[in-house]
Amino acid sequence: MNDISIKYNLLNKTAKQEIADFIDFLLTKNKKEVEKTTLSNYKKKILQVSVWAEKDLKIFDNNKKLMSQWKVEKW
Repeated sequence: MNDISIKYNLLNKTAKQEIADFIDFLLTKNKKEVEKTTLSNYKKKILQVSVWAEKDLKIFDNNKKLMSQWKVEKW
């Protein structure tokens, strides 16, 4: 690592900027790979979400009917 810093210090300002830009490029590339992995994990989690059957949804329909029967209290 020390060898790299010695060589870096020998570069002119433009070359140092090129090195900084290249490092930024590599970091961005690495970040995209990490995001792909994150998206992959997200997709796996979404696929594990439970699926409700028709009979499960009937409970909600029944509750909806009961709610519509509520009487609003007058003030």
